[in-house]
This record gives sequence, C-alpha cells and structure tokens, in this order.
Amino acid sequence: MPQEKAISLFELNQRLRDVVKESFSIAVWIRAEVAELRENRNGHCYLDLIEKDEASDQVIARMKAMIWSYNYRMIKPYFETTAGRPLSQGIKIMVRGVVEFQELYGISFIIRDIDPAYTLGDLAQRRREVLLKLQEEGVVEMNKELPLPLVPQRIAVISSPTAAGYGDFVHQLRTNSRGIVFYPRLFPALMQGEQASASIIAALDKVFENSSLFDVVVIIRGGGASLDLLCFDDYWLASHIAQFPMPVLTGIGHERDTSVADLVAHTYLKTPTAVAEFLISGTEQVLEKLDEFSETLMQSVRSSINQQTRILDKHSYNFTRVVKELLQIEKYGLQRITEKLPVHSGQIIRGQREKINQFSQYLSRTPLKNLETNRNELNRLLTFLRSQVKVLLKQESGRMEFYDKSCQLNDPLLILNRGFTISKRNGKVVKDVSAISPGEILETRFRDGIAVSEVISKNQEK
Repeated sequence: MPQEKAISLFELNQRLRDVVKESFSIAVWIRAEVAELRENRNGHCYLDLIEKDEASDQVIARMKAMIWSYNYRMIKPYFETTAGRPLSQGIKIMVRGVVEFQELYGISFIIRDIDPAYTLGDLAQRRREVLLKLQEEGVVEMNKELPLPLVPQRIAVISSPTAAGYGDFVHQLRTNSRGIVFYPRLFPALMQGEQASASIIAALDKVFENSSLFDVVVIIRGGGASLDLLCFDDYWLASHIAQFPMPVLTGIGHERDTSVADLVAHTYLKTPTAVAEFLISGTEQVLEKLDEFSETLMQSVRSSINQQTRILDKHSYNFTRVVKELLQIEKYGLQRITEKLPVHSGQIIRGQREKINQFSQYLSRTPLKNLETNRNELNRLLTFLRSQVKVLLKQESGRMEFYDKSCQLNDPLLILNRGFTISKRNGKVVKDVSAISPGEILETRFRDGIAVSEVISKNQEK
C-alpha cells in the first residue's frame, strides 16, 4: 500500500469514536450480567458486563462499563435499598447509559441509571428455578421429615464467630429461666459474600464428621441490614441442607424475605434469638410434662400406700386375734402334758434301763468271737495286698521304661540334630501354615542357633 494512503492508529480510533458518537447519540437501556465489579479509591466503579446464551450458558457478548463516582454515590444506595441486595458480581441488571469510544482505552459503556425492579425479578426467577430443581429431585421435604430430638441440648452452630447474632443466641441459651443446660459448639463460616455458600457447606461437612456428638444443627447470622443474602438461595447450599441427616434450624435474621435455605430446613425462624427460644421452649414443654407425670405418679403412690396401709391394719388385727387364740390352745395342751409327764417319764426310764441291761449282757459275749474272725480276715487281705502290689510295681516299671524311651526319641535336640527345625510366632510353636500370615515375624530354631524371618507368602496344601 502506498505510504501516502495509510492512516495512523490514532486517526482510525478517532473515526471510530465519531461513528460511535453519531450512532449512539442518546442514552440506551441494556440488560446484562455483572461478571466482575470493583471500586477504586477515587470512588469510581468499574464493571465487566457479559451476556450468556440461555441454552449453552456460554458468554456471547462482553463489554467494559463504569459508573463515575458522582453517579455511583447515588446509584449504589438506591439499588441496595430498593432491591435489598448489594450491587455485586453474579447478578443481572438493567442499566441506562451511553456508549463511548476513546482513542486510548477503546469502547466502554458509561452507566447513568439502574432499574432495581429488573434485578428483583431476576433473583426471584432464580429462586423459583432453584426450588423447582429441588422439588424435581424430591429433596425439599427430606430434612423436615427428620424427627426433632425430644430434648435437643447438643447443638452444632454454624455462624461467624464475630456475629452479634451468635452472641445473642448463646446468651439466650445460657440465661434461660429453667436453668436448662445446652452445649453449643461453633463451626465458623462466612455468612455473606461470594464464598459464603462454600464456607457454610464446608462447615456442614465438619458437623457430619462428628454427627454422633450433636442433636441438631443451627445456621444463624448477625442482625443489621438484610443485604448480601444471595448465598442462602444457592442451589448447592440448599441441597446440602435438605439432605443433611440431622435436623437443621435456620435463623438468618432477615424479616422481609424467606430464603431457599429456610424453605428446605427442618424449622426456620427469623432471628438467632428466636431459634434459641424455640429450643428452650421445646425443652421446657418436656420438663413440664415430666413435672405432670411426676405429680400423677406421686398421687398414685400415695393412694396405693394408703390403701395397702388399711389392708395391713385389717390383717394385723385379725392376725393378733388368731395368735392369741392359738397361744391359749397351746398353753392348755402344754398344761395337760405337764400333768402327765411324771407318770410317763417313769415308765420310759424303767423300759430303757431293762434294754441297757440286755445289751450289756450281749456285748460281754460278742467281742471275743468278732475279734478272732476279723483277725483271720485281716491276714487274708494282707497276703492278697502284697501280691497285688508286686504285680502293679512290675507293670508300672515297664510303663516307665517305655515312657523314658519315647521321651528320648522325641527329645527336641535329637529332632534338631536330624535336620528338622522348630518355628515360633510370639513365643508359641507354629504347627500349621494356616496359623501364620504374610508380614508376620517367625523365630526358627536350628540345632546350632536361632534365625528370625518375615513371612513373605504362604502356600497351604489341601
């Protein structure tokens, strides 16, 4: 190309600027998603706007935008007050502005106004889509169907440790009027911002790892303006809460809206203090029931004691009367026996004296005869015993010789000298290969020493 026909880059950008200025001479409204947002120290706001294809979710358009500080000071509070959400990345917005092209910085969109109603509609649509997806998966009611423990005292608390709501929650539990003891344990998490959803899910995972230590899970956040609650409409967070195997209670602290997390939780209340009151009141109801049962039981016991006392008094009276009658009868019988005793005792003594005399005469004749008979029998038994002892001694001597030879043949030293070895595991002799496993240490004794080895593998013959 001839040098005189070429134009400079600056001249080209000037022409582009004139074309853009002529084509977009008035402000226009556009719809876009905020991919990135940052504020600089001068108060200006810089945005990266994108548009995605609804079918593929791929970015099909991108443009840089900015809001000058004098406009940003009005647009930001107006949007957040009306929408109840911060102006941040990830949300869809409808803004009015002008297209500018600068020779040095290229094309950009200068925002002058914003419509919060559009963002509200988009956020509501997102919430509807998240709820619809959870309903299609059949998990919305899963956590609600879990039984709430009768006395939930062991509480896993997911919150920011510096949140005022967390302090209020713990204070409310510890100062309850009935003196009920609760055991809250904090699992710290971010409760707002882009990383909040992932942080709360991570805290839920830690609670799950220690699920046997807790009765319920409580998710609470601090008070103040109900901004930056987008994380509680997140699909993944809601899905984790809905399918968590322990009742989840929420007290996010916002009065106007109900988040998706609230809708899938077992029980949701507006504030952390309300969650504490819910737990306290539930436990108080159990205590009141116990008091009622205790009073009913005491009345029943008193009635039973009074009834048994009356029965005992009646039986005691009858028993005393019967005992007196029996004693009188026995006393009369004893008197009659006492009167007859002298006569009968004399007869008995005379009869026993005659028997003693007869027995004495018998004894004087019997001992000599019995003594001779027993002497002969004793001599016979002694002779038999001597012969039997000789036979037994001979048998036992032969058996001892056999045992001695067997012991010599089975002497471990003789076995070792023949080339055999003895293996032990943990001090016990190993007899079968099934008794050992690879990796175990064996101590093997040879005739001239001991070797220590490790089992690498084994082959058991069938």
